[in-house]
Amino acid sequence: MNVQYNRRWFLRTCGVATGCRLVSRAPAADNAESRLVQGELKSWRSNPRLKPLEVAFRFLERPDLETLAVGRHEIGGGAYAMIDKSMSAAPEKVEFEAHRKYIDVHYMISGQVTTGYAPIEKLKLHTPYNEKDEAAMFYVPASYTKVKLYPGMFAVFFTGGGHMPNCHLDGPHQLHKVVVKVPHRQTTGQ
Repeated sequence: MNVQYNRRWFLRTCGVATGCRLVSRAPAADNAESRLVQGELKSWRSNPRLKPLEVAFRFLERPDLETLAVGRHEIGGGAYAMIDKSMSAAPEKVEFEAHRKYIDVHYMISGQVTTGYAPIEKLKLHTPYNEKDEAAMFYVPASYTKVKLYPGMFAVFFTGGGHMPNCHLDGPHQLHKVVVKVPHRQTTGQ
């Protein structure tokens, strides 16, 4: 793909002033789409790629989000949210994970983290995909993208993108975080 086409695609998909950032491109099979989008919650509507994930973003916009109990919250259509309060972890104690059936939307209520990101083609398998956990685990590569998340920010990890969540950012932090799981089939019409 030529550089001019990539620039046009980026501007059309994410927009210049949307507050969203595309980080990595997917392989040839779905070349027109990134596996990672990040931005501020207030800007999600400006990115047309996020429209199929509206159920997740509407949940994150709930006025009572900060007061919801830790644990699983059913949203509907197979989507659900996991609310967590925990400490960030040292990167050397965390592995990369990737999902097949769900797209992850990570959102920070409080605290700050670095989440590692890399396409699974660049990762070395540690533990094969487990249907029960809906994840495959991977060794941490020598090089990966570091996604910084602060309160009010989100990161969407599409299928095929590995991520290493909840790592320290400028030291350990108490986290209050939501991960919304949206079925991949729901966003593709399958």
